[in-house]
Amino acid sequence: MGFPPVPVEIKPVAHLLKLADEHESRNIVVAYWARMAACRLALKILPPGKKPPQVSELLTALLDWLEQTKRANSENEGITQEPAAAAIIEEYALQLFDHGDQQDRAEIYNKNTVKTFYTCGMLMDCLEQFGLSEDITEKRRYAKWKAAYIHNCLKTGDRPIPGNPGEHEDNIMHISELTDEEKAKFKEDLEKERTKDGANDNLGLLGIPNFGSTTSETPDDNIVPNPAPAPASTPTTPSIQPQPTPFVPPQPVITPFQPATPVTPTTPSATGYAPDPAQIQKAQKFCKYATSALNYDDVKTAVENLQKALNMLQFGKEA
Repeated sequence: MGFPPVPVEIKPVAHLLKLADEHESRNIVVAYWARMAACRLALKILPPGKKPPQVSELLTALLDWLEQTKRANSENEGITQEPAAAAIIEEYALQLFDHGDQQDRAEIYNKNTVKTFYTCGMLMDCLEQFGLSEDITEKRRYAKWKAAYIHNCLKTGDRPIPGNPGEHEDNIMHISELTDEEKAKFKEDLEKERTKDGANDNLGLLGIPNFGSTTSETPDDNIVPNPAPAPASTPTTPSIQPQPTPFVPPQPVITPFQPATPVTPTTPSATGYAPDPAQIQKAQKFCKYATSALNYDDVKTAVENLQKALNMLQFGKEA
């Protein structure tokens, strides 16, 4: 679907809409929530009653698309549940981050390395509407800095230095040291490369799954650890955080969910039911959603998803 051009008054939403365009045919969850984030950011930039006609035209088109997409994907948890959406997009972003970091530490530098970090940063911008953890906030800073730094080195012929800025502070220019003109040129050059080479060539190298829209079955039935689709709600105005300063990104830490009150359910073997691999995958998915919900202090959703996981393992169905 074509949308009106982005008016200069809300230019900061352009990268979110670009992210949505690139993923619409392969990951409807990212496309949906990137456009939702663009609407929310636009509403924050321009208070009610102060929207020029061009802005209103674009927002109306986006909101219509969001409504139609939500209706068409009512069975897609990536569209209908915000905790699931946050978990899916975060996992996808972290896959890109890890891949980019591996390329960096192996000193493999090319435009795909730049695109990997750049796309990772945009996905984390999309996650901001759900609230960012400290870890994701730091990784977003790092990914954006790495994209600009490697791009600048490739242009000037300098050899990028792998690793964190803190490992060699004196030898690295941080993105904040770039002039506005250099930052604009970086984005312009990158967008030209993305258009010329295909929007998703770097994503294809990672084997990122295609979460297309569906109305017949849950889109992530065949995926366990890879990103799968999630939620939607009426656009609201989120808090938009300012761009942070350089940092030393920590190693990812996964904290397993520990329930406050131990639950002793009937084991699957006691019911005489043996779940098949697809049902086990669904149970894993619900556990992942529960963990994500707890990250946002949504205990009710966490309990619901844990119950679904138990039911899937015990009886082969959600309820």
